[in-house]
Amino acid sequence: MIIADDHPLFRDGLARRVQERPDLELVGQAADGNEVIELVRALKPDVAVVDLKMPGGGGLGVARALTREALTTHLVLLSAHLDSALVFEALAAGARAFVSKDADRLEVCETIVAVARGDVVLPAWLHAGLASEIRTRARDADPALTARELDVLRLIAEGRSAPAVGRALHLSTGTVKSHLTSVYEKLGVNDRAAAVAEGMRRGVLE
Repeated sequence: MIIADDHPLFRDGLARRVQERPDLELVGQAADGNEVIELVRALKPDVAVVDLKMPGGGGLGVARALTREALTTHLVLLSAHLDSALVFEALAAGARAFVSKDADRLEVCETIVAVARGDVVLPAWLHAGLASEIRTRARDADPALTARELDVLRLIAEGRSAPAVGRALHLSTGTVKSHLTSVYEKLGVNDRAAAVAEGMRRGVLE
């Protein structure tokens, strides 16, 4: 994995924590987005942990570059402050996880491990802002999803459980799960986080 942040103290602190983990291997560090892309091209790490806002394009620029060049490195983005628009764009561009820069180092490391095995990690602190961004952008539903399926997807994007979605929409939990199954099939995914990410990538909620 590689770590990129333009604040040396933060970057060095995270690097030390990673190096204490026998299940993680740090192969490089960078201070801007351009360096990240060069390192990914050269080293092909499984995971890159990148500050959302930094010189050289930041996390969003890196996400777009990885997708454009079909690079297989999974991207974990660090953010000190929630910027819903940037989060939305980065997820749509292929980012796999977000971690607050206020999170303890254990949480960051566990997120890295989860992403390395293919998971998408969206922490609770993102849900409200991300859901708000989705609602702001939502105008017309993709014809592939029914209006009810779109309602379910939007509420899932807020981090709500199936029973909570059911209460909000006055549906049984079984009916919500049935709608979710249909959404998964139409978007070609297998879980909720992937459905939200794929929905944004396809513009389903725009």
